[in-house]
Amino acid sequence: MHRLLDAVPETRLPALEQILRASLDRPMPAAPRQFASTGTLSAEHDLAERSEDILRDDTTGGGAGA
Repeated sequence: MHRLLDAVPETRLPALEQILRASLDRPMPAAPRQFASTGTLSAEHDLAERSEDILRDDTTGGGAGA
C-alpha cells in the first residue's frame, strides 16, 4: 500500500483522499459468496450425451411424467 500511495502523482492526492475518507464512512462490503460444486452431481454415465434429449422432452411436454 505504501508503494502504491508513493506512486500517486501529487495532483491526484485530493481525489484519492476523498475516496479513502468515503470508504471509512461506509461499512465494509461483504465478501462475495463462493460456492463449491465439486462432486455435487451424481448421474448416469451418459447424462451429458442425453442432455439434449432431456431438454427437448421438457420443452415439448414429453417428459418422463407425461
